[in-house]
Parts: sequence; C-alpha cells; structure tokens
Amino acid sequence: MLKLKLKMKQKFKRQGTVSGIVLVLALVFSSFTAISVEAQQRVTGTVAGQNGVPIPGVNVLQKGTNKGAVTDFDGKFSISLAPGNKTLVFSYIGFETREVAVGNQTTISVVLDEDVEGLDEVVIIGYAPVSREKVLGALGSVKAEQIVQATPISTFDAVQGRLAGVQILTNGGPGAGFDIKIRGTSTFSQGGTEPLYVVDGQQLENIDNIDPNDIASLEVLKDGATAAIYGSKAANGVVLITTKSGKSGEFKIDVTTATAFTNLIGGLALSNSNERRFYEKVRRGNPNTLTGNERDSLSLLQRNSFDLEELITRTAVRNQFNIALSGGSDKVSFYWNTGFLKEEGVVVNSSYKRINSLLKLDLRPSKRFNVGTKLNLTYEEQFGLNEGQVFQQMVERIPFFPVFEPNGSFTPEIAGRQNPVAEAFERTQRGRQYRAQLFSYAQYFFIPNKLSFKSTLGINFRYSKNNTFEPIITQNPNSPIPRGAEDNRLRYDIQQENFVNYRDDFGKHSLSAFAGMQIQKYWDEEFDVSARFVSDAIQTFNNIDPTTFSLDVGQNSRNNLFSLFGGINYDFDDKYLLGATLRRDGSSRFGDNNEYGYFPSVSLGWRLSKEGFMENVSFIDNLLISATYGETGNERVGDYEFTGAYLPGFIYNGVSGVAPTRLGNPDLSWESTASTNLGMELNMLQRRLNFNVDFWRKETTDLLASVPLPEETGFSGIRQNVGAIENEGIDLSLSGTLIRTDKFSWNSSFNITFLRNKVLKLAGGTSFESGQYLIEEGEPLGNIYGFKNLGIYQYDESNAYTPEGVRLTPNFDSGGTFVNYTLDGQDYTGTVNQLRNAGRPLQGGDIIWDDIDGDFDITTTDRQVIGNGVATTFGGFSNDFRYGNFGMSFLFDYNFGNDIYRRYDEARNDLNSSNETPGPDRINNAWLEQGDITVYPRLNRVPQNRERPNSFFVTPGDYIKLRFVRFTYDMPKTAIDQIGVFKAMSFNLSFNNLATWTNYIGYNPELGSRGNPLQPGVDNLRYPNKREVIFGMRVQF
Repeated sequence: MLKLKLKMKQKFKRQGTVSGIVLVLALVFSSFTAISVEAQQRVTGTVAGQNGVPIPGVNVLQKGTNKGAVTDFDGKFSISLAPGNKTLVFSYIGFETREVAVGNQTTISVVLDEDVEGLDEVVIIGYAPVSREKVLGALGSVKAEQIVQATPISTFDAVQGRLAGVQILTNGGPGAGFDIKIRGTSTFSQGGTEPLYVVDGQQLENIDNIDPNDIASLEVLKDGATAAIYGSKAANGVVLITTKSGKSGEFKIDVTTATAFTNLIGGLALSNSNERRFYEKVRRGNPNTLTGNERDSLSLLQRNSFDLEELITRTAVRNQFNIALSGGSDKVSFYWNTGFLKEEGVVVNSSYKRINSLLKLDLRPSKRFNVGTKLNLTYEEQFGLNEGQVFQQMVERIPFFPVFEPNGSFTPEIAGRQNPVAEAFERTQRGRQYRAQLFSYAQYFFIPNKLSFKSTLGINFRYSKNNTFEPIITQNPNSPIPRGAEDNRLRYDIQQENFVNYRDDFGKHSLSAFAGMQIQKYWDEEFDVSARFVSDAIQTFNNIDPTTFSLDVGQNSRNNLFSLFGGINYDFDDKYLLGATLRRDGSSRFGDNNEYGYFPSVSLGWRLSKEGFMENVSFIDNLLISATYGETGNERVGDYEFTGAYLPGFIYNGVSGVAPTRLGNPDLSWESTASTNLGMELNMLQRRLNFNVDFWRKETTDLLASVPLPEETGFSGIRQNVGAIENEGIDLSLSGTLIRTDKFSWNSSFNITFLRNKVLKLAGGTSFESGQYLIEEGEPLGNIYGFKNLGIYQYDESNAYTPEGVRLTPNFDSGGTFVNYTLDGQDYTGTVNQLRNAGRPLQGGDIIWDDIDGDFDITTTDRQVIGNGVATTFGGFSNDFRYGNFGMSFLFDYNFGNDIYRRYDEARNDLNSSNETPGPDRINNAWLEQGDITVYPRLNRVPQNRERPNSFFVTPGDYIKLRFVRFTYDMPKTAIDQIGVFKAMSFNLSFNNLATWTNYIGYNPELGSRGNPLQPGVDNLRYPNKREVIFGMRVQF
C-alpha cells in the first residue's frame, strides 16, 4: 500500500489537530442551557409529522425571547416559559413552521405539515419541469451556498469533489480551465470529452466566462436517460446551470468582495552548480580533479548558482468584487450583477482578468403569459506562459549559466539553452475574449398549470484575439530577430426552440408530456497574421518587416443542427413511475448516408416507501428504486470531414493550382453511447440521513478515429467510425444532518466512484499508438506504452543469462576479481548470453531492461504497458458546522488508481544532450563504479540508457487534497438594526488548497488531459499548484 506524504515547500512537519469528535461534543454540551431558578411555567410535549412519526431535532422557541429547546429522538421536548408571550414556534427543515398558543397548558402535542414546496423542488430537465422527488435518473446537485464556499474563480472550482461520478481536473495557470469527465471517457476525439452545458435553457459548449456568483444551482445529468433528450451532444453528460433571478419583495443590493494572497505549493528538485560540476567531471572520467573553472576562484561560472524557481515565482494577489441588484413584484422581477476579477499568477507575467455583467428580467403581465430575457456580457484577458520554454528550460538549465548581465539585463540564450527567467518576464502571450450571450423566452398557458407553449431564442457571440511576441532576448543569438503573431477568431451561434408542455393529475394518476423542435446554427471564422519585427521597441504590426508578413485565412466553417423531440412522464399513486423520451437530430456535419440520428430513453421507478408493507417502517421517509436506459450521441467532429477538401497554394510544373488534402467519408456518423443505470435513493429519519447508489454502464460505439491509408493513395488516413469503448462503475453518496440543535448544526457529505474502462473494438482489431500510449482491444484507455526498467547492473559481469533468459549470479574473490557464475547456488558452466541495446552489450551501471521477447536484444518489440493514466477511484468528503453566528466548512477530494508519466523528468535525466542538467537525485545517487547498488544508471552519455518511456518515470498519481477550509461570521441582527445602514453583513476567512497528500514528486498530481482522451497523465511540466489565503466580506443593503 502506498504511503502518502504531505507535499509542502517548507521543511517542517504538520502536527495533528484536535479530534473533530471532541470539538463536536464540546459544542453540543455547550448548547444546553442552565435551568433558571425563577418560577416559570414548564411546558412539555411531543412533535410528530402527519404520519404520526415523532420528529427529532425540531427547534422549539418561545416567540419574542431567546428561550428554546430541541426535540429528542422520540420527538419530546420540555421548555420553561418566561413571563410574557406564551406562543411557541416550531421549525424544522422540510416542514412548515408552526406557531402554537400555549396559554395555561402544560402539555401539548404538535403536528407539523411537510413543506410541499421545499420537498417538491422542481428541476428543468430538457424541456419539462420535473419534481426532484420523481427524477429517476442519476442527478447530482450543487447549490449556491455550496458554490461560494470555495471562493471560486470559475464554476468548477466549486464543484471538485462534491458529486459522485464527476471528475474535475485542473489544466494550468490563471484562466486555463478544467477537464470535466462525467462517468469516464467515451471518445477518442481530441476536444470531444466535454459535457454539454445548458444555462437557463441555452446550450453552450463553454462556460468559462460565467461568474460563479450568478449561479443559483448546478445540476449534472450523469445517466443516459436524463441526458438523452439533448441527443447528439449529450454523450459526455449534461451540466444544467440555473442563474439567480429577482424575487418579489423589496429592492436588495448585495455587495461581495474577496482578496486572496497566493503562493507556490511545493517545488521541483533542481541541481546546483556543485552538482553540475561533479556531473561534468564524472563524464570526463576524472571526478577527483579540479576543472579550470574550479581553479579560478573569481570565475562567475564558479560562483553562480541561481534559484531559478525563486526568480520566476512570486506571492500573487487576487481581487474579486461583485455588486448585485435584485427585486420585483408579482408582475416583474429583475437581477443585475456586475463583477470584476483580477488574478495574478504565482509565476511572473501570468494573470487573468474578467469583467462581467448579467442582467436578467422576467415579466408576468398576466396569469397566462410570461416573458423574459437575459443578457450576459463578458470581457476576459489572460496573460500566459510558454510552459515548455519556461519550466522545462528551468529544470534542464546548467545552473552556473548566468541569468543577468553585469548591467542588470537578461543574459541571452547560451549553447541552445534559453534563459527561463527572460522567457517568463519578456515573452508575451496575451489572450482576449469578448463574449455576449442573449437568451429570451415567451410562454403562454392555454390552460393555467396544465397546457402551455414556450418559444425561446438564444444568441451566443464570442470574439477572441490572441497575441504573441517573442523579443530578441528569447531568440537564438545567431538570429536575433523579434517575432510576433496575432490570431483572430469569431464564433457565434443561434438557437431557437418551440415546444409545448402538458400536465394533469386525475385521481391517483399524474401525467405530463412535452414535444417540440429546435434549430441550432453555428459559424466559425478565423484568420492569423505573423511577421518578423524591426525591433522590440514597438510590439504592434506597424513595426514589422513587410517582406516577412504572412496571412493565414484559416478555415471558415459553419454547421447546423435540426431536432425534433418529445417525452412523457407518468406515475400512479406516487408509487409507480414511468418516463420516456425520443429525440431525432439532423446534423450537417455528417454525410447524406448518416445525416439523422435517433436517441431514445426509458425510465422506470418504484417507490417502495409508499407501499402498505412499509407503513410500520417509520424511520424511512423515501425509498425509490429506479432503472433507466438511454442513448446519446457525440457530434463534435470537424464541420466538413464527410467530404473531400482542396486547398490552394500547390505548384505543378510551375503552374499554381489546388490539390486534394482530405479524403471524404460519406458514411461518417456520430458516436453513439448506450447507457444503463440501476439506482436506489434512501431518505431516513425525517430526511436527516440520505443515501444514493447507482450501478451504471456506458457502451460507446462508432468511435471516430483516423484510419491509416497506403501511401499510394496520396493520403495519410481517413476519418472513420471504427471502435467501441465501455465504461462501467458504481457511484455512492451519503449525506445528512448529523446534529441539529437551536444553536449548533453539523452537516456532512461523502461520495465515492469506482470506475472501470475498456476498449471493446477497433478497426480490424488493430491496436494503435497515440504518443506514448497504446490503444488496443480488451484493454483500458490510458495505457502508457514503453520499456520496463528492472534496475541497474551492479557489475559488468551482472549482464549474464542462460539461454532460457534466467539471470546468473556473478561471484568475485576477495580482491574483486571475477571468478564464476552460479545458478540457484550451483556453479554454472553453460552458455552465457548478454542483453544488448543499441548494438552494445549492457555494462555495469546500465539499465536492466525487461526483454519480453527473449531475444537478448532490446528493441521496440520489448515495449509493454507500464502504467495507466486513468483514475479508478475518486470522490470527496465535506463537512459544514454552524454554531450561533459562526460557521466552518471544509472539503477533501481524492483520486486513486492512476499513474503519471513524468516526461519532464525523463527528458532531463536521459543525458541526451551535454547542455541539459540531470536532477540532483540522478547526479548524487548515480552508479559510479563496479559494485555500486543504486536505482540510477551511470552518468555517461550512452544510448542504451535512453529508451522511452522508461517505467522508472511512471509513478502513482494518487492524492488526497484538503481543497478548502472556510470560516464565516454573520453579524448579529441586533447589531445590524442598531447600525441601521444595511440588512446583513458577513465575513469569511478561507484557505484553498491547504494541503496535498501524495507520493508524486512533480508540481501537481492533479493533471487534466487538456481535451486529449488518449493521453491522460502526461506531465510535461505545467503551471504549478497554488495555495490561497482569502479574506472576504458580504454586505446586503
């Protein structure tokens, strides 16, 4: 079993904290009040629900006083009344608050009614409102109060670790986004792994611009049946976001502000100058002889030893500010939030800025007619880094190479080694996004609360401009010419829907149905310009060398999607539930042979808790068993891949013309995913304890991939539907209110997912490689394919094997002279074979490679699976405590079962170039002489030790993260009333990414695949992880 260690940059040990159980007990005991010695009226009684079952944990408060009590497990309470108002107020979550006039009574019995509105909360799935109690599929929810706990920058900062079956991984620095995987990976296509996002009914492919403060709730549709109504875009799941709306009542102004201080978590081991000099001397064969630089005590090369990581990192600051105005009446409501965010990165010259404004207006001019509109405007600006030129150069750089010139300027490139500090400070990578999303609706009720017609129109506009500038200091000194480029891309789409909804209840029957149509049109236009610049002084295109100007129009494209859909939901006596949907999509991305696709679903549910045989099981409030089946699709392919393509710019016999560049496939079709889900939902003890379990399976067929073609065709490959993949697993979640008194509450939640993935079919059964990964039938995605490192030969004579491949043991006399070989303790006199690599026999200090084909020659045929980058277990654990006006919450998330390929570490340690520096462990622990026992090979530059990938650099990526700890304080109402300026005020102190327990030695074991499903877990050195301390405040006027 792995031993997890806490990753920290500081060199100290974290001590254990006071037991949480002790803390909880202390708070519970402190909640009891002393019995007054004054003569008071004592009232006792019981509280029960409509079914007669006692309700524990009900708050009992004497109105107008602070006198209170809480019912015990049997629903009993006792309270001493103070003189004055003799009215008791009974309140409990899930039930309507009730006031009871006691008078002179000393014993009372109280019955609470269920809060039907709260329990029957509605979620909009597809095109119909569905009671949450009657959702038969796998649905995960995160509410606004949970989202703000992480003080998030983007939406998914707040969701990590909260939902079973949903894995969220970071992708880099400020504004870099996330990888979101819902129940595994179901595609081979680059960029095709993201779920579909639906924001207030508008379908979007990206929600990075949404301000988390605008979100009222976030729902994730995980199974195929609930997602099938979205058809060809829902194979990777669906994320439903409902933004905040105004409410009837008085006008409100909410102001929130947060300031965060951020620093680097952990660090990389970099060799210093002494280690580099030792490495060079060993390579020359004279480790005990002083070099010329060492004999010159004044040499800068002798004295330099820069901490490059320290030079490019900083303590960064994040500032967030939001002001939201809301209000309304019975006819109109509005919500308008404007936010500003500026985040500095922990690496210099990296940052993210966002300015957003959301206006939402809902009108109800009559009981039959509703109309509304929403406009979201966003400006984003991101300054990033060329990660390879900064981080990889940092770990490989010769440490005594100067970073600064005597005049303080940056030292240019030396011997092919860029100056990573100059790269970080001087290179410009600036991205700007201008986004506008407009969504409007009109709804008419032909029969109020029964039959309605709704029409929607959504417009999504996105213009992006990305600029890069490479000044002279970042160029090769032999060609000191600055370069720049600009990429302009305009994307916009229109969505229009019309649908009807019908709902009716008659007797014990409940029936709802919907049907409609949808049209979506997408446009994508792009052009790039690049040139060499005259100087660094002016970094705009009026300072270019016109003879080097280049214009690339790119590929302007468009695609359309036309859909018809319908669905029905029925239940009898709230016990037997049935649902079905069907969607027909027609996409212009596919040829005439497969232009249309059908996506059905069916759901069945049985609420056992409503059966007669469950009447006496009083502690169970709800027990629902469900089974669902649904089919979804993935149409995220290029717009014109079903047809051939011709491009200009080709010359034949001196004549310019066009030439075919792509071979079309009229049979191209979308990937199709069939999903089954068996679920159970259990709510107990007046819904204080909730348990959900789902057993699920997804099979995706017609996977899209590029199939190689013979060279004589003139094409490298053709896009085809060639494969099938299976994901299956178990999602478990457990939540509840563990303690609830008049002053103290404790809510806890835990979730875990077990995942298994397997490739079922490939074209012709032929496996293929993607980078350092092997995709083959019967095996999971994410298999890292390389050479297995079995250790280091201790002696030259250690490379000795029998003809059957059994390794022999060399023996030496007291003087170190080789004597003979033994096998199983017996002298061996037979044939001795030696492993060879790159045409050379392996020697002492060389890597012992696993010769799986037994031919004693290490070649590509000896490659094997040496790890897998897909996690098999992940989840989260959260707790929320409340005592009076104080609150505390924390969240852990975890990830187990995957490996990470430390590509950056292998690149610097394989000694491929004399101008790259190995890591300190590689230098200090290398094999140096016959008999050394170590895991690091000799420091000589020999090809036999450079096979890639090397299993030595494939390590477990397991981790547990303390994602956040948050403390809050709400100002008492009495103090607020005395001030009289505002209605509410609260303060919070948060710590994000406080600790990570892992064995991984890189910056961050949490690695997103950046949209590439075939190569998970490759660490080429990405932007490092950060820790934040956040101070926040919220004021409501």
